[in-house]
Amino acid sequence: MSQADSTRLLDAPTGPRGENAPTAPAVPSPPGAPAAETRPRGQRLAALDGLRFVAALAVVLFHFVGQKPSTVKHIWGRPYQDLFPEAHAYFAYGRLGVDLFFLISGFVICMSAWGRSPRDFFISRVTRLYPMYWISVVVAASVIFLFDTPFGHPNPRVVFANLTMLQQPLGVKDLDSVYWTLWPELCFYLTFAVVVWKGLTYQRVVVFCGLWTVGAVLAPSADIPLLTLLVNPPSAPYFIAGMAFYLMHRFRSTPLLWGIVVMSWLLALHFLLAPDGGRNNWDVWSPWRGSLILTITVFFALIAAIALGWTSRIRWRWLTVAGTMTFPLYLLHDVIGMTVVHHFGGRVAPWTLVAGTVSALVLLSYLAHRFVERPLATRMRRWLKSASFGLQAPAPRR
Repeated sequence: MSQADSTRLLDAPTGPRGENAPTAPAVPSPPGAPAAETRPRGQRLAALDGLRFVAALAVVLFHFVGQKPSTVKHIWGRPYQDLFPEAHAYFAYGRLGVDLFFLISGFVICMSAWGRSPRDFFISRVTRLYPMYWISVVVAASVIFLFDTPFGHPNPRVVFANLTMLQQPLGVKDLDSVYWTLWPELCFYLTFAVVVWKGLTYQRVVVFCGLWTVGAVLAPSADIPLLTLLVNPPSAPYFIAGMAFYLMHRFRSTPLLWGIVVMSWLLALHFLLAPDGGRNNWDVWSPWRGSLILTITVFFALIAAIALGWTSRIRWRWLTVAGTMTFPLYLLHDVIGMTVVHHFGGRVAPWTLVAGTVSALVLLSYLAHRFVERPLATRMRRWLKSASFGLQAPAPRR
C-alpha cells in the first residue's frame, strides 16, 4: 500500500531506549527564552510511552482488520464484509497512528538531543534505528523467501537496498511497506543535526520550526523534487508541532509556541484533506472529513496535555515497558502477521486469529527488544563511542 494510504507506519522509530528515555529536564533557560520550569530530572514521561504503544497497536489492528477490501480479501481469502462487517470502518482509522507517531517523534527527538554533541546525537540515532531495522529486514526477507506469503518474491537487490534504509531516494521498493515512514524520520534527523551541531537553544529550535514550515508550504508548488524529498510536506507539520510541544514542556507555553502548533495543525489538516498528493488516497479510503479533523485534533490535544504537565502523575512501569516494544512491534508485525493470516485465515475464526496473532506479536516484540535489539544496540553504541570520527588517516600498521 502506498505512502498516500498512510497505512504503514512508525515509530515510527521513537520508542524509548536508555539514552533516549523521555525524561523531564531541569535546566536554566537560554537568553531570550521563557523561564524554564523546575521539573524532576530522570522522571520518564510514561504517558508518552503509552501513547506510542497505542499508536503502534492501532496500526497493527488496521493491517489486520481495517485495510482496503482488495488487500484484505487477498490475505484472508474472503471478502472483508464477511469477516468484519462493522469493525472494519472503525479500525480503518488505525492508519492515522502514523501521524501520532510523527508528533511523538518531534517531541522525543528534540528532548533526547538537548545538550548532546553532534557525535552523541549521531550515535544515539544510529543505534536507535538500525539494529532493530536490520533485524526486521532479515526476518522479513527470510519469511518472504522461505514461506508462501502474499508478498511475492522480490529481486534480492531490493533486500540490499533496504538494508541501507535509503531505498526511497534510491527509487527501490520497500521490502515491507511499513518502512516508508523511516525516510521522513531520517530526513528529520539529518536536518535537525544542523541545529544540534550549532547547539540546541530555544531560539534555534523555533527558527528551525519556522524554516521547515516555510519549506513544507513552498515545496509542493516549487517543483523542486529534492526539496520535496527532504522536507516531506505531508509529514512535516507533525514533527514541527512535536518540537514546539517539547519547548512548552521544557520551558513554558507562549503565544509564539502556540502559534507554531496551530499553524502545524492547520497544515496537517490541509495535507490530510487534500484531494491529491496529500496524506490520504481518497480512492482507497473516503471517510467523513469531520472524523479526520476530530482524530488529528485529539492527537494534538493529547501531546499538549503531556507537554503542559497534565499527565505527570502517570508513572506506571508497564507503560514504559510497552513503550520499549513499540519499534519492534511496528517493524515485525506486517510480514509475519499477514503471512500467518494468509495461512490460517480460512481455518480459524477471524477474531480469534487476530487476537492470537497480535498477542503473539506483542510477545515476540518484547523478546526481540530484550534479547536481541538491546544487546546489539549496546555493543554497537560502545563500538561507535570508542571510534574516531575524524578524517585524519589512522596510524599505519606495524
